[in-house]
Amino acid sequence: MLYSSQINKNTNEDPKTLVVFGDLMLLPDNVLWDVLKKAASNKGILPEDAGLMADNVFFWPKWNPNSKYDTGNSNYVEPDVFFRFRNVDVIVEAKYSDNRGQDKEEWEREFKAYLNEYEDDKKNVVLLAVGGNPTFEREPVIRVDKHKCPIVKYSWVSLLSAVLAFEKNEFSVIQDNKQSSMKRLIRKIESDFQNIGIHKYYKKVELKGLSNLYTLGLVFQSAISREEELYTLSYSKEYMNSVHYGYHFVVTPKDGRRKPIRLSIAIWIDEQEEIGIEARYGDSWAEKLCKQIDEGKRFSSKYAAKPYSDSNSYYFDVTDRFKKEFSEAETFDAQVDLVSKLIDDVCLYYLK
Repeated sequence: MLYSSQINKNTNEDPKTLVVFGDLMLLPDNVLWDVLKKAASNKGILPEDAGLMADNVFFWPKWNPNSKYDTGNSNYVEPDVFFRFRNVDVIVEAKYSDNRGQDKEEWEREFKAYLNEYEDDKKNVVLLAVGGNPTFEREPVIRVDKHKCPIVKYSWVSLLSAVLAFEKNEFSVIQDNKQSSMKRLIRKIESDFQNIGIHKYYKKVELKGLSNLYTLGLVFQSAISREEELYTLSYSKEYMNSVHYGYHFVVTPKDGRRKPIRLSIAIWIDEQEEIGIEARYGDSWAEKLCKQIDEGKRFSSKYAAKPYSDSNSYYFDVTDRFKKEFSEAETFDAQVDLVSKLIDDVCLYYLK
């Protein structure tokens, strides 16, 4: 924090960037690279071996905007972090939010400015887009003349998750005389993530003013990681854009008479941060089910309201009863139970 204050970088994202990457840079080189690979939403882009990292890590370097490659900036181009391994250079562009703010034109400006500074080094380079990604779809490689720069997307949550995965799975392979110092460092990283609002703990979710999605994702994960008498639930994927964060899953009936159906439980960020269930329009079951409801067949649910549709999807909004009980739930487990019942209300209607 002190460094960001000294150079007048106290906007929301800058202290957050300094805390996270300042901590990560304390990890051994191979551990840091493994964390970056595991946390990446776009797998297979980062090279397998980055080599040793150079001593210098640059926060908010000011690069030449127009010596050979014109970026359109007049004074300088300023990525958030720049660091160098033996085999690859790494540019970091970070945004405070986990779901909006990244800009492809900004990525291109930073790559051009990087070439103005380091083209003669003839290094491979990647740009890490941390936070601010409306989706995690793979982006086209940025190309400037013969040079190219792939984009790797991250959420702040994915970085914490990769650190926790290392803590869980890798301590056993570290020599005993190094474990205590590594454990202290990992605890510090986890604590610093918590201090900036990214939690590993199973705490009650406060939807109003939601600033990160990690604990909510744990609620969704826990509500889906279960098997019922009539069906099984299985994770499919997570999806995020500027409007909502969705946890997609498949419902497979056990009787074999009905086809599996696809649903997503989502937080609608721009609509008073409310939870709802989405059924894609392309699934014939959803269209048929909602048509039956529209024709007057009863939809009885404590927690899911009668669905409505737009051009792409059907939506089961939550009822006022769900909102009240979710907000009044005193524990994480109680919130998981409510989300499970919400999912079951929709699934059981389909199975009746």
